[in-house]
Amino acid sequence: MILNILVDNNTFIDKYFLGEPALSYFIELNNKKILFNTGYSDIFLTNASKMNISLANLDYIVLSHGHSDHTGGLKSLLHKYNLEKTKLIAYPQILYPK
Repeated sequence: MILNILVDNNTFIDKYFLGEPALSYFIELNNKKILFNTGYSDIFLTNASKMNISLANLDYIVLSHGHSDHTGGLKSLLHKYNLEKTKLIAYPQILYPK
């Protein structure tokens, strides 16, 4: 398994990645590409690009729960890529108003 942190609330001085109080991981496991959460904004897309990680051919998007710091970047992701074949793993009401 390979785990890449696309966004969280920490940044390193010697790396020029953006951070926010949110969470997004890119996981490669058994030849599958998994995006776990999308952070609060589109910052995870910027960081993925800086890390030379393409999110264009994801097998799965997993959303842990419906808080905006874990699902807020989903709209930006769907505007950037055609992910019709990507499977979404989340509970059915995850994006309902809270």
